[in-house]
Amino acid sequence: MCRSGRMFAPTKTWRKWHRKINTNQKRYATTSALAASASPALVMARGHRVQSVPEFPLVISDDVESVEKTKEAVEVLKSIGALADVNHVIRSKKMRAGKGKMRNRRWRSRRDP
Repeated sequence: MCRSGRMFAPTKTWRKWHRKINTNQKRYATTSALAASASPALVMARGHRVQSVPEFPLVISDDVESVEKTKEAVEVLKSIGALADVNHVIRSKKMRAGKGKMRNRRWRSRRDP
């Protein structure tokens, strides 16, 4: 005997999950985004707090990957001048409006600056 039955409004197989974009357009978009991240003016226009970062693009050695404790990671970010941007994201934590609070989605934080 079947107990669960069928799913209401099942996920359709013919739904458009992906949008086709030309390969050259994808490449152009990727290179444009990478070039824009090297310009301090454009990065600050997006709202990032990067006034104290010494150079753009900022390149860090691979030794940073060996950091295990959060306290050490904060020290690394403070030494390169990127802690203000991280603190901006931490302060952006807000309580969600509506019933999502009851459904284990109480907090939301900004994805971008």
